[in-house]
Amino acid sequence: MTEQNEIITPVFKNKASDFKKHVFTARPAVKINVNEVELTIFKGTNSILASDIAKEGFIMLYKGHLS
Repeated sequence: MTEQNEIITPVFKNKASDFKKHVFTARPAVKINVNEVELTIFKGTNSILASDIAKEGFIMLYKGHLS
């Protein structure tokens, strides 16, 4: 007695859906403007990194390296 197996190939069909893809929206948390130099920190930003960038930027402004 031999056994026969039937191979069934799957058929994938796209279903119509009203699902909208998530769109990234940048939301500023803080905007700082000193001597016409603007720093914008967005929500979700690494706070330590943002703090270091702000400190270094304002030190450079104070010393006159940025104008």
